[in-house]
Amino acid sequence: MKTPNGFATQGPFFWTQSKVLRREYQLKKGNETLGQLRFEKSYGSLASAEVASQCWTFKREGFLRPRVNVRAPNSEANLAIFWPNWSAGGVVEFPDGRRIHWRSTSFWASEWSFVQDDNRQLVRFKQHGGFMKISARIEFGSAGTDLRELPMLAALGWYLMLITAEDAATISVIVATNG
Repeated sequence: MKTPNGFATQGPFFWTQSKVLRREYQLKKGNETLGQLRFEKSYGSLASAEVASQCWTFKREGFLRPRVNVRAPNSEANLAIFWPNWSAGGVVEFPDGRRIHWRSTSFWASEWSFVQDDNRQLVRFKQHGGFMKISARIEFGSAGTDLRELPMLAALGWYLMLITAEDAATISVIVATNG
């Protein structure tokens, strides 16, 4: 199946880290590279992504009311905003009022999905831990094949998993050193 922008959704697809200790990732289907996600610095939350010839930037902002802004490169206009829930997960809001939910679908939070209001799955991410590299398998649900934002969700979900893992690692270091 293909989305309206021609993005084929039959997989499997994998996000993989390109090099150890680099914050650069590739979306692959077999040996074919379909996208990339790269953090602009070795620290911080600004990242650029490209999937299916579409490009975005993701940046986490705010402290008391955190969010992730999704923008076209070199633009200040939001294409979408991800609002995290304090309990986990969150919601992606689009300027036209549509909402897509981000939810953990496993006990250990190693699987996450974007779902519609009726819980139909759009994109599912299953994290694979490696010794030095992190990766995830992506599956697209049949509910999302008519969604033009599907390539953006494929990149945004991976971004959210990465920043969540980095936050957890930072907290672990703080707890261990202040023990």
